[in-house]
Amino acid sequence: MTDTPMLWWIIAWIPIVAAMMVIESRSHAGTGLVIAYVLQLVVLHWLAAAIYLLPWYWNLNEAVVFAGLRESTFALSGLAIGVAATLLMGRRPRVSDSFERSALAEARILRAYFAIGVVAYAVLAPRVADVPTISAVVNGASNCAVLALALACWNSSHRPRGGLWRWGLAATLFPFVTIVTQGFLGYGLAAVLIIFAFVASYYRPRWKVLAFAVFVAYFGLSLYVTYMRDRSDIREVVWGGESVGARLDRLAGTFADPEAFDITNLDHLQRIDLRLNQNYLVGSAVMYLSTRDSLFARGETLWDALLAPVPRLLWPDKPIVAGSGDLVTRFTGIRFAEGTSVGIGQVMELYVNFGSPGVFVGFIVIGALLAFVDRRAAECRDRGSWSRFTYWFLPGVSMLQTGGSLVEVTSSAAAALTVALLVARVTERATAPMPGAAAAKRGLAVSIGDPPR
Repeated sequence: MTDTPMLWWIIAWIPIVAAMMVIESRSHAGTGLVIAYVLQLVVLHWLAAAIYLLPWYWNLNEAVVFAGLRESTFALSGLAIGVAATLLMGRRPRVSDSFERSALAEARILRAYFAIGVVAYAVLAPRVADVPTISAVVNGASNCAVLALALACWNSSHRPRGGLWRWGLAATLFPFVTIVTQGFLGYGLAAVLIIFAFVASYYRPRWKVLAFAVFVAYFGLSLYVTYMRDRSDIREVVWGGESVGARLDRLAGTFADPEAFDITNLDHLQRIDLRLNQNYLVGSAVMYLSTRDSLFARGETLWDALLAPVPRLLWPDKPIVAGSGDLVTRFTGIRFAEGTSVGIGQVMELYVNFGSPGVFVGFIVIGALLAFVDRRAAECRDRGSWSRFTYWFLPGVSMLQTGGSLVEVTSSAAAALTVALLVARVTERATAPMPGAAAAKRGLAVSIGDPPR
Protein backbone atom coordinates (compact mmCIF):
# COMPACT_ATOMS: atom_id res chain seq x y z
CA MET A 1 0.00 0.00 0.00
CA THR A 2 1.63 3.23 -1.13
CA ASP A 3 -1.29 5.64 -0.95
CA THR A 4 -0.09 8.04 1.76
CA PRO A 5 -3.36 10.06 1.84
CA MET A 6 -5.30 6.93 2.76
CA LEU A 7 -2.80 6.27 5.55
CA TRP A 8 -3.45 9.69 7.06
CA TRP A 9 -7.22 9.30 6.86
CA ILE A 10 -6.94 6.00 8.71
CA ILE A 11 -4.61 7.48 11.32
CA ALA A 12 -7.06 10.37 11.86
CA TRP A 13 -9.54 7.96 13.40
CA ILE A 14 -7.26 7.12 16.33
CA PRO A 15 -7.20 10.52 18.13
CA ILE A 16 -10.89 11.15 17.38
CA VAL A 17 -11.99 7.83 18.85
CA ALA A 18 -9.60 8.26 21.80
CA ALA A 19 -10.96 11.76 22.51
CA MET A 20 -14.55 10.50 22.56
CA MET A 21 -13.62 7.67 24.92
CA VAL A 22 -11.88 10.10 27.28
CA ILE A 23 -14.82 12.51 27.26
CA GLU A 24 -17.25 9.66 27.87
CA SER A 25 -15.11 8.31 30.71
CA ARG A 26 -14.52 11.59 32.50
CA SER A 27 -18.09 12.78 32.23
CA HIS A 28 -19.38 9.69 34.09
CA ALA A 29 -22.62 10.31 32.22
CA GLY A 30 -23.20 7.31 30.00
CA THR A 31 -24.39 3.72 29.90
CA GLY A 32 -22.15 2.69 27.02
CA LEU A 33 -24.47 3.61 24.15
CA VAL A 34 -21.98 6.10 22.72
CA ILE A 35 -19.13 3.62 23.22
CA ALA A 36 -21.05 0.86 21.42
CA TYR A 37 -21.94 3.15 18.52
CA VAL A 38 -18.34 4.27 18.06
CA LEU A 39 -17.06 0.69 18.16
CA GLN A 40 -19.58 -0.32 15.50
CA LEU A 41 -18.34 2.49 13.27
CA VAL A 42 -14.79 1.25 13.81
CA VAL A 43 -15.73 -2.30 12.83
CA LEU A 44 -17.74 -1.34 9.73
CA HIS A 45 -15.74 1.62 8.42
CA TRP A 46 -12.19 1.52 9.79
CA LEU A 47 -11.13 -2.10 10.24
CA ALA A 48 -11.34 -3.24 6.62
CA ALA A 49 -9.86 0.03 5.35
CA ALA A 50 -6.88 -0.43 7.66
CA ILE A 51 -6.27 -3.85 6.08
CA TYR A 52 -5.45 -2.09 2.80
CA LEU A 53 -2.34 -0.63 4.47
CA LEU A 54 -0.83 -4.09 4.89
CA PRO A 55 1.89 -4.64 2.26
CA TRP A 56 0.80 -8.26 1.69
CA TYR A 57 -2.85 -7.38 0.99
CA TRP A 58 -4.11 -5.89 -2.25
CA ASN A 59 -7.52 -5.37 -3.79
CA LEU A 60 -8.77 -3.71 -6.97
CA ASN A 61 -11.40 -1.83 -4.93
CA GLU A 62 -8.82 0.38 -3.23
CA ALA A 63 -9.95 3.65 -4.83
CA VAL A 64 -13.60 2.94 -4.03
CA VAL A 65 -12.80 2.08 -0.42
CA PHE A 66 -10.76 5.27 -0.09
CA ALA A 67 -13.73 7.35 -1.28
CA GLY A 68 -15.91 5.71 1.33
CA LEU A 69 -13.28 6.13 4.05
CA ARG A 70 -13.27 9.90 3.54
CA GLU A 71 -17.03 10.09 4.07
CA SER A 72 -16.93 7.84 7.13
CA THR A 73 -14.18 10.03 8.60
CA PHE A 74 -16.43 13.07 8.12
CA ALA A 75 -19.14 11.08 9.92
CA LEU A 76 -16.85 10.22 12.84
CA SER A 77 -15.77 13.85 13.15
CA GLY A 78 -19.37 15.05 13.21
CA LEU A 79 -20.29 12.40 15.76
CA ALA A 80 -17.43 13.52 18.02
CA ILE A 81 -18.61 17.13 17.90
CA GLY A 82 -22.20 16.18 18.70
CA VAL A 83 -21.18 13.91 21.59
CA ALA A 84 -18.72 16.43 23.05
CA ALA A 85 -21.19 19.30 22.83
CA THR A 86 -23.87 17.33 24.68
CA LEU A 87 -21.66 15.83 27.38
CA LEU A 88 -19.51 18.89 28.09
CA MET A 89 -22.39 21.37 28.15
CA GLY A 90 -24.21 19.47 30.90
CA ARG A 91 -23.20 19.17 34.54
CA ARG A 92 -20.53 16.54 35.06
CA PRO A 93 -21.64 14.30 37.93
CA ARG A 94 -19.08 13.58 40.60
CA VAL A 95 -17.87 10.01 40.91
CA SER A 96 -19.70 9.79 44.24
CA ASP A 97 -22.96 10.57 42.48
CA SER A 98 -22.53 7.46 40.38
CA PHE A 99 -21.04 5.02 42.86
CA GLU A 100 -21.59 5.94 46.51
CA ARG A 101 -25.38 5.67 46.30
CA SER A 102 -25.91 3.05 43.63
CA ALA A 103 -29.23 1.20 43.86
CA LEU A 104 -29.27 -2.37 42.68
CA ALA A 105 -31.94 -3.84 40.42
CA GLU A 106 -34.03 -6.47 42.17
CA ALA A 107 -33.72 -10.05 40.99
CA ARG A 108 -37.39 -10.23 40.04
CA ILE A 109 -36.94 -7.25 37.72
CA LEU A 110 -34.10 -9.05 35.97
CA ARG A 111 -36.10 -12.26 35.74
CA ALA A 112 -39.04 -10.37 34.25
CA TYR A 113 -36.87 -8.64 31.65
CA PHE A 114 -35.08 -11.84 30.71
CA ALA A 115 -38.34 -13.79 30.39
CA ILE A 116 -39.85 -11.08 28.19
CA GLY A 117 -36.77 -11.08 25.97
CA VAL A 118 -36.62 -14.86 25.59
CA VAL A 119 -40.34 -15.25 24.89
CA ALA A 120 -40.28 -12.40 22.37
CA TYR A 121 -37.22 -13.75 20.54
CA ALA A 122 -37.83 -17.49 20.61
CA VAL A 123 -41.63 -17.75 20.64
CA LEU A 124 -43.27 -14.62 19.24
CA ALA A 125 -40.78 -13.28 16.67
CA PRO A 126 -40.96 -16.27 14.27
CA ARG A 127 -44.78 -16.16 14.36
CA VAL A 128 -45.30 -12.43 13.74
CA ALA A 129 -42.37 -11.75 11.41
CA ASP A 130 -44.71 -10.70 8.59
CA VAL A 131 -47.11 -8.65 10.73
CA PRO A 132 -46.33 -4.91 10.54
CA THR A 133 -46.05 -2.92 13.79
CA ILE A 134 -46.47 -6.01 15.98
CA SER A 135 -43.26 -7.53 14.65
CA ALA A 136 -41.40 -4.29 15.40
CA VAL A 137 -42.68 -4.31 18.99
CA VAL A 138 -41.75 -7.96 19.44
CA ASN A 139 -38.25 -7.36 18.07
CA GLY A 140 -37.86 -4.47 20.49
CA ALA A 141 -39.00 -6.69 23.34
CA SER A 142 -36.30 -9.24 22.50
CA ASN A 143 -33.70 -6.66 23.56
CA CYS A 144 -35.01 -7.02 27.12
CA ALA A 145 -32.80 -10.11 27.44
CA VAL A 146 -29.76 -7.95 26.68
CA LEU A 147 -31.02 -5.40 29.21
CA ALA A 148 -31.41 -8.10 31.87
CA LEU A 149 -27.82 -9.32 31.48
CA ALA A 150 -26.50 -5.75 31.50
CA LEU A 151 -28.26 -5.06 34.81
CA ALA A 152 -27.07 -8.39 36.20
CA CYS A 153 -23.52 -7.22 35.47
CA TRP A 154 -24.31 -3.92 37.22
CA ASN A 155 -25.54 -5.72 40.33
CA SER A 156 -22.59 -8.11 40.48
CA SER A 157 -20.12 -5.25 40.03
CA HIS A 158 -21.53 -3.48 43.09
CA ARG A 159 -21.60 -6.49 45.37
CA PRO A 160 -18.66 -8.11 47.15
CA ARG A 161 -17.82 -11.29 45.24
CA GLY A 162 -20.59 -10.49 42.84
CA GLY A 163 -19.39 -12.80 40.06
CA LEU A 164 -19.25 -10.33 37.19
CA TRP A 165 -17.25 -12.82 35.13
CA ARG A 166 -20.13 -15.33 35.24
CA TRP A 167 -22.57 -12.87 33.70
CA GLY A 168 -19.97 -11.79 31.18
CA LEU A 169 -19.51 -15.42 30.19
CA ALA A 170 -23.28 -15.81 29.84
CA ALA A 171 -23.34 -12.80 27.48
CA THR A 172 -20.90 -14.54 25.13
CA LEU A 173 -23.60 -17.12 24.38
CA PHE A 174 -25.62 -14.58 22.37
CA PRO A 175 -23.67 -15.09 19.10
CA PHE A 176 -24.13 -18.86 19.27
CA VAL A 177 -27.85 -18.47 19.95
CA THR A 178 -28.37 -16.19 16.94
CA ILE A 179 -26.36 -18.52 14.70
CA VAL A 180 -28.43 -21.56 15.70
CA THR A 181 -31.78 -19.78 15.45
CA GLN A 182 -31.22 -17.42 12.50
CA GLY A 183 -27.95 -18.31 10.84
CA PHE A 184 -26.56 -14.84 11.59
CA LEU A 185 -23.57 -13.97 13.77
CA GLY A 186 -23.82 -10.18 13.68
CA TYR A 187 -26.90 -9.81 15.89
CA GLY A 188 -25.32 -11.85 18.66
CA LEU A 189 -22.01 -9.98 18.50
CA ALA A 190 -23.93 -6.68 18.67
CA ALA A 191 -25.60 -7.86 21.89
CA VAL A 192 -22.23 -8.75 23.42
CA LEU A 193 -20.86 -5.35 22.38
CA ILE A 194 -23.76 -3.52 24.07
CA ILE A 195 -23.23 -5.39 27.35
CA PHE A 196 -19.46 -4.88 27.25
CA ALA A 197 -19.90 -1.15 26.57
CA PHE A 198 -22.43 -0.90 29.41
CA VAL A 199 -19.95 -2.40 31.89
CA ALA A 200 -17.09 -0.30 30.49
CA SER A 201 -19.10 2.87 31.16
CA TYR A 202 -18.78 2.50 34.94
CA TYR A 203 -16.13 -0.13 35.72
CA ARG A 204 -12.87 0.89 37.40
CA PRO A 205 -9.89 0.75 37.05
CA ARG A 206 -9.81 1.65 33.37
CA TRP A 207 -6.69 -0.37 32.56
CA LYS A 208 -8.63 -3.57 33.25
CA VAL A 209 -11.33 -2.45 30.82
CA LEU A 210 -8.72 -1.76 28.14
CA ALA A 211 -6.99 -5.09 28.70
CA PHE A 212 -10.28 -6.95 28.50
CA ALA A 213 -11.24 -4.97 25.37
CA VAL A 214 -8.13 -6.28 23.61
CA PHE A 215 -9.09 -9.83 24.53
CA VAL A 216 -12.70 -9.36 23.40
CA ALA A 217 -11.58 -7.84 20.09
CA TYR A 218 -9.27 -10.75 19.31
CA PHE A 219 -11.86 -13.31 20.41
CA GLY A 220 -14.49 -11.59 18.24
CA LEU A 221 -12.24 -11.60 15.16
CA SER A 222 -11.37 -15.26 15.69
CA LEU A 223 -15.03 -16.15 16.10
CA TYR A 224 -15.89 -14.18 12.97
CA VAL A 225 -13.30 -15.76 10.65
CA THR A 226 -14.22 -19.23 11.91
CA TYR A 227 -17.92 -18.61 11.32
CA MET A 228 -17.32 -17.12 7.86
CA ARG A 229 -15.32 -20.21 6.84
CA ASP A 230 -18.38 -22.43 7.31
CA ARG A 231 -21.17 -19.87 6.95
CA SER A 232 -22.72 -21.46 3.87
CA ASP A 233 -22.88 -24.89 5.49
CA ILE A 234 -24.33 -23.46 8.71
CA ARG A 235 -27.04 -21.51 6.90
CA GLU A 236 -27.92 -24.50 4.76
CA VAL A 237 -28.80 -26.39 7.94
CA VAL A 238 -30.49 -23.46 9.74
CA TRP A 239 -32.44 -22.06 6.80
CA GLY A 240 -33.29 -25.56 5.64
CA GLY A 241 -35.45 -26.02 8.72
CA GLU A 242 -33.35 -28.78 10.26
CA SER A 243 -33.92 -29.75 13.90
CA VAL A 244 -32.22 -27.96 16.76
CA GLY A 245 -30.05 -31.03 17.30
CA ALA A 246 -28.83 -30.94 13.70
CA ARG A 247 -28.05 -27.26 13.98
CA LEU A 248 -26.09 -27.76 17.19
CA ASP A 249 -24.17 -30.62 15.59
CA ARG A 250 -23.25 -28.39 12.65
CA LEU A 251 -22.17 -25.60 15.01
CA ALA A 252 -20.15 -28.03 17.12
CA GLY A 253 -18.40 -29.23 13.97
CA THR A 254 -17.45 -25.67 13.06
CA PHE A 255 -16.11 -24.62 16.43
CA ALA A 256 -14.41 -27.95 17.11
CA ASP A 257 -11.87 -26.68 14.57
CA PRO A 258 -11.57 -22.95 15.43
CA GLU A 259 -9.25 -20.57 13.63
CA ALA A 260 -7.32 -17.99 15.63
CA PHE A 261 -7.26 -14.71 13.74
CA ASP A 262 -3.97 -14.24 11.90
CA ILE A 263 -3.20 -10.85 10.38
CA THR A 264 -0.89 -12.51 7.83
CA ASN A 265 -3.57 -14.96 6.67
CA LEU A 266 -5.00 -13.67 3.39
CA ASP A 267 -8.14 -15.76 3.77
CA HIS A 268 -8.87 -14.10 7.12
CA LEU A 269 -8.31 -10.64 5.67
CA GLN A 270 -10.55 -11.33 2.70
CA ARG A 271 -13.36 -12.56 4.96
CA ILE A 272 -13.22 -9.24 6.81
CA ASP A 273 -13.01 -7.23 3.60
CA LEU A 274 -15.95 -9.16 2.12
CA ARG A 275 -18.56 -8.49 4.82
CA LEU A 276 -17.20 -5.80 7.16
CA ASN A 277 -16.26 -3.16 4.61
CA GLN A 278 -19.11 -0.66 4.53
CA ASN A 279 -16.73 1.84 2.94
CA TYR A 280 -16.96 -0.09 -0.33
CA LEU A 281 -20.69 0.62 -0.57
CA VAL A 282 -20.27 4.23 0.52
CA GLY A 283 -17.46 4.76 -2.01
CA SER A 284 -19.54 3.14 -4.73
CA ALA A 285 -22.33 5.63 -4.04
CA VAL A 286 -19.86 8.53 -4.11
CA MET A 287 -18.54 7.51 -7.52
CA TYR A 288 -21.94 6.58 -8.96
CA LEU A 289 -23.56 9.88 -7.96
CA SER A 290 -20.56 12.00 -8.97
CA THR A 291 -21.89 12.00 -12.55
CA ARG A 292 -25.60 11.66 -11.69
CA ASP A 293 -26.46 14.69 -9.62
CA SER A 294 -30.17 14.29 -10.32
CA LEU A 295 -30.26 10.95 -8.50
CA PHE A 296 -29.54 12.38 -5.04
CA ALA A 297 -32.45 11.70 -2.67
CA ARG A 298 -32.42 15.29 -1.32
CA GLY A 299 -34.13 14.43 1.94
CA GLU A 300 -36.48 11.73 0.67
CA THR A 301 -35.21 8.93 2.92
CA LEU A 302 -34.96 11.31 5.89
CA TRP A 303 -38.62 12.20 5.48
CA ASP A 304 -39.43 8.49 5.32
CA ALA A 305 -37.56 8.01 8.60
CA LEU A 306 -39.70 10.69 10.27
CA LEU A 307 -42.90 9.00 9.11
CA ALA A 308 -41.77 5.44 9.84
CA PRO A 309 -42.83 5.42 13.55
CA VAL A 310 -46.49 5.97 12.57
CA PRO A 311 -48.07 2.51 13.12
CA ARG A 312 -49.92 0.82 10.29
CA LEU A 313 -52.89 0.48 12.60
CA LEU A 314 -53.33 4.23 12.10
CA TRP A 315 -52.01 4.34 8.53
CA PRO A 316 -52.83 1.02 6.80
CA ASP A 317 -51.59 2.17 3.39
CA LYS A 318 -48.26 3.54 4.63
CA PRO A 319 -45.79 3.00 1.75
CA ILE A 320 -42.72 2.96 4.00
CA VAL A 321 -41.21 -0.38 4.99
CA ALA A 322 -38.34 -1.17 7.33
CA GLY A 323 -35.05 -2.27 5.84
CA SER A 324 -32.85 -0.84 3.11
CA GLY A 325 -34.86 -2.44 0.31
CA ASP A 326 -33.33 -1.53 -3.05
CA LEU A 327 -31.75 1.69 -1.79
CA VAL A 328 -28.19 0.38 -2.17
CA THR A 329 -28.82 -0.65 -5.78
CA ARG A 330 -30.57 2.64 -6.50
CA PHE A 331 -27.64 4.78 -5.35
CA THR A 332 -24.72 2.58 -6.41
CA GLY A 333 -25.96 0.83 -9.53
CA ILE A 334 -24.80 -2.50 -8.08
CA ARG A 335 -27.13 -5.46 -8.60
CA PHE A 336 -27.23 -8.09 -5.88
CA ALA A 337 -28.38 -11.69 -5.98
CA GLU A 338 -32.03 -12.22 -5.14
CA GLY A 339 -32.51 -12.67 -1.41
CA THR A 340 -29.24 -10.92 -0.50
CA SER A 341 -29.67 -8.45 2.37
CA VAL A 342 -27.51 -5.34 2.04
CA GLY A 343 -27.90 -2.52 4.55
CA ILE A 344 -27.45 1.03 3.31
CA GLY A 345 -25.80 2.24 6.53
CA GLN A 346 -26.18 5.69 8.03
CA VAL A 347 -23.05 7.14 6.42
CA MET A 348 -24.20 6.21 2.94
CA GLU A 349 -27.80 7.26 3.56
CA LEU A 350 -26.81 10.74 4.67
CA TYR A 351 -24.42 11.04 1.72
CA VAL A 352 -27.03 10.10 -0.89
CA ASN A 353 -29.30 12.81 0.48
CA PHE A 354 -27.01 15.83 0.81
CA GLY A 355 -23.45 14.74 -0.01
CA SER A 356 -20.50 15.24 2.33
CA PRO A 357 -22.06 18.22 4.19
CA GLY A 358 -25.08 16.03 4.92
CA VAL A 359 -22.83 13.34 6.39
CA PHE A 360 -20.98 15.76 8.65
CA VAL A 361 -24.02 17.70 9.88
CA GLY A 362 -26.17 14.59 10.13
CA PHE A 363 -23.69 12.89 12.41
CA ILE A 364 -23.47 15.95 14.62
CA VAL A 365 -27.20 15.52 15.18
CA ILE A 366 -26.86 11.76 15.70
CA GLY A 367 -24.02 12.26 18.18
CA ALA A 368 -25.88 14.91 20.17
CA LEU A 369 -29.08 12.85 20.31
CA LEU A 370 -27.30 9.62 21.23
CA ALA A 371 -25.26 11.31 23.97
CA PHE A 372 -28.42 12.94 25.36
CA VAL A 373 -30.22 9.58 25.54
CA ASP A 374 -27.11 7.97 27.04
CA ARG A 375 -26.87 10.66 29.73
CA ARG A 376 -30.53 10.34 30.69
CA ALA A 377 -30.25 6.56 30.92
CA ALA A 378 -27.19 6.90 33.17
CA GLU A 379 -28.96 9.33 35.50
CA CYS A 380 -31.87 6.91 35.92
CA ARG A 381 -29.54 3.96 36.41
CA ASP A 382 -27.55 5.71 39.13
CA ARG A 383 -30.75 6.62 40.97
CA GLY A 384 -32.07 3.09 40.70
CA SER A 385 -35.09 4.26 38.71
CA TRP A 386 -35.30 1.16 36.57
CA SER A 387 -38.55 1.84 34.72
CA ARG A 388 -37.28 5.26 33.63
CA PHE A 389 -33.90 3.75 32.80
CA THR A 390 -35.69 1.35 30.44
CA TYR A 391 -37.51 4.28 28.78
CA TRP A 392 -34.14 5.65 27.69
CA PHE A 393 -31.93 2.60 27.33
CA LEU A 394 -34.10 0.39 25.10
CA PRO A 395 -34.72 3.11 22.47
CA GLY A 396 -31.04 3.99 22.74
CA VAL A 397 -30.11 0.40 21.85
CA SER A 398 -32.31 0.74 18.75
CA MET A 399 -30.20 3.71 17.65
CA LEU A 400 -27.11 1.51 17.39
CA GLN A 401 -27.91 0.29 13.87
CA THR A 402 -25.00 1.89 12.07
CA GLY A 403 -25.28 -0.54 9.16
CA GLY A 404 -29.04 -0.17 8.71
CA SER A 405 -31.35 2.51 7.36
CA LEU A 406 -32.69 5.48 9.30
CA VAL A 407 -36.21 4.10 8.78
CA GLU A 408 -35.13 1.05 10.79
CA VAL A 409 -33.71 3.29 13.51
CA THR A 410 -36.80 5.46 14.00
CA SER A 411 -39.33 2.65 13.69
CA SER A 412 -37.46 0.32 16.05
CA ALA A 413 -36.83 3.14 18.55
CA ALA A 414 -40.55 3.90 18.65
CA ALA A 415 -41.30 0.21 19.09
CA ALA A 416 -38.71 -0.03 21.89
CA LEU A 417 -40.32 2.89 23.70
CA THR A 418 -43.66 1.11 23.41
CA VAL A 419 -42.10 -2.00 24.93
CA ALA A 420 -40.61 0.06 27.77
CA LEU A 421 -44.03 1.50 28.55
CA LEU A 422 -45.63 -1.95 28.50
CA VAL A 423 -43.12 -3.47 30.92
CA ALA A 424 -43.03 -0.39 33.16
CA ARG A 425 -45.81 -1.80 35.33
CA VAL A 426 -43.77 -4.93 35.96
CA THR A 427 -40.80 -2.82 37.02
CA GLU A 428 -42.85 -0.47 39.17
CA ARG A 429 -44.51 -3.35 41.02
CA ALA A 430 -41.11 -4.88 41.67
CA THR A 431 -39.71 -1.64 43.06
CA ALA A 432 -42.80 -0.59 45.03
CA PRO A 433 -41.82 0.11 48.67
CA MET A 434 -42.99 -2.48 51.18
CA PRO A 435 -44.23 -1.55 54.61
CA GLY A 436 -42.07 -1.43 57.71
CA ALA A 437 -39.44 -4.02 58.39
CA ALA A 438 -40.14 -5.91 55.19
CA ALA A 439 -38.74 -3.08 53.13
CA ALA A 440 -35.64 -2.89 55.28
CA LYS A 441 -35.17 -6.62 55.02
CA ARG A 442 -35.36 -6.53 51.27
CA GLY A 443 -32.65 -3.84 51.08
CA LEU A 444 -33.70 -2.06 47.91
CA ALA A 445 -30.68 0.23 47.84
CA VAL A 446 -27.04 -0.48 48.58
CA SER A 447 -24.37 2.11 49.34
CA ILE A 448 -20.96 1.45 47.85
CA GLY A 449 -17.98 3.38 49.15
CA ASP A 450 -15.61 2.76 46.23
CA PRO A 451 -15.92 1.99 42.55
CA PRO A 452 -15.84 -1.72 41.70
CA ARG A 453 -12.39 -3.17 41.17
